[in-house]
Amino acid sequence: MRHLVLASYILLFSTGFMGGTALFVLRLRVRSRVLGPLLVFQAMFLIGLALVGAYYYIHDVLSVSSSPWLTGIAFAASAVNAALYLLAFVLIRRLSAARRRGFPAAAELLAALVILKTLVTIALEAASVAGFPNPVSGSAAWNLGGYILTGIALAVFGATLRGPLPAGEPPAVRPLLRAYGLCAIAFAPAGIVEYAVAEAGIAGLSFVSLDHLFFLAWNIVSMSAAVRLFRPDAAGVDAAFEPSAERVSALGLSPREFEMARLIGRGLSNKEIASELSISPATVRTHIYNLYRKADARSRVELLNRLRG
Repeated sequence: MRHLVLASYILLFSTGFMGGTALFVLRLRVRSRVLGPLLVFQAMFLIGLALVGAYYYIHDVLSVSSSPWLTGIAFAASAVNAALYLLAFVLIRRLSAARRRGFPAAAELLAALVILKTLVTIALEAASVAGFPNPVSGSAAWNLGGYILTGIALAVFGATLRGPLPAGEPPAVRPLLRAYGLCAIAFAPAGIVEYAVAEAGIAGLSFVSLDHLFFLAWNIVSMSAAVRLFRPDAAGVDAAFEPSAERVSALGLSPREFEMARLIGRGLSNKEIASELSISPATVRTHIYNLYRKADARSRVELLNRLRG
């Protein structure tokens, strides 16, 4: 069983690094205010996983039941959890700058409460280590309340991620955030389920962590988004298309027409291009008409083939 658990940690680390790499690639190719916090989010996930893995190895593999190392690792893991919700707070702020009501406001409040509860728990545990009484140590109500609060916060956070994009965010970010939101909502009850399993003493399930499955799903979403960025669209257009400098010069394309060609190459629709460039769909149609005329093309595929040079 120990070998199986260690193998699962290796799998999670592998997918974690791949998910982080995928987000980094997205960050290089797409200008977005939310990808930065998501990258830090991914890094904190990996740090938290490393701490949990180290705790498991010392406690279960080496059979060390009590040591300063274990205490320090437990405190550090709790601090990482608080940091994750702080990043979630930052992400919510960036996604809802123009919307201060509904899910965004509730998500901010709940994230702040989770951070506060975690910091209070760390302080009480530190006081207990120093010899002071801890009134909530082992308290079922305190632990269950924490799981319920975290579950609700995660669900509302997921609903916020699935909301409308703020102005200026590229359409390519939308499916990524919506998939992240679905993961958060699906795994929101994970803590409560694990608490119930632990209380019931169900044999053989104590080593399973639903948080790990959530992390795995999160990484799969990250990798899928990077793959989608480079995947040809239905018409066979390369999503990473870049017009040939020689052809742009020969056709006499303006800077706006050049940018329009790049967005067409990414497979964006007229409406998505309008949102990306903050112009009207009618203006987009005018620019595309001019592109077709200059390139002597009758379709998007033909246009992009001519621009490749």
